[in-house]
Amino acid sequence: MARHTNQPIAAYAMTTLISASYALQRQKIAVERTLYARSAEESQLAARWANAWHRLVQRKLDQNLAARPVVARAEFSGFLINPPSRVLH
Repeated sequence: MARHTNQPIAAYAMTTLISASYALQRQKIAVERTLYARSAEESQLAARWANAWHRLVQRKLDQNLAARPVVARAEFSGFLINPPSRVLH
């Protein structure tokens, strides 16, 4: 049986997407804690956690994008447009 050469890349990409999904869920919880905090200190702490989780989500998405194989295009019109990064807003 022939093994596909991109299987390790696909497994790595899936792993980074799964961990990005988990980090996004944790970020959502931290944002909710920020919104419903009972004190300014609690809100600031939750906001720091939300920011940390956001950075982790972004890093995982960037890793996933970097792990994808680069496909050369046959028709080059003279303009090189890089695919947009997955930036969360």
